[in-house]
Amino acid sequence: MTPAARELPYLDDWRWLGQQVRCAVRPDEPRLIDHYFAAGRCLARLTPMGPHAVAQATFRLLLATAGDVALPWHWRNQCLDHAWRPLRDLHGLASDATALHRWHAHAQALAQCELLPSISYPETPEGHPR
Repeated sequence: MTPAARELPYLDDWRWLGQQVRCAVRPDEPRLIDHYFAAGRCLARLTPMGPHAVAQATFRLLLATAGDVALPWHWRNQCLDHAWRPLRDLHGLASDATALHRWHAHAQALAQCELLPSISYPETPEGHPR
């Protein structure tokens, strides 16, 4: 079996869970974020995709989700609360000055992330076109 064929199911699962996190498909299910992390660990451990790439993509997804004002505020807050986890992994994986510089830039982005209020969507009366 080729490495790409072995990677595909793990990669698909991780990406699918990532899309669910990013789009707040189940915003009242915070364990979804833990499932996403678990799928990322499997991907990094069992495929050629390394832990650095997984941690970096996970951090970016969580930070982008936290900044998306179209999503529910409590979901964005959950994502921001979990963003330190891949950041911690990136720090542990940093092996040279360039990687530490990138980690520092990510840490600054997390520290400066401001949770603006989410957009509220007024409900339209049923049957009334806008």
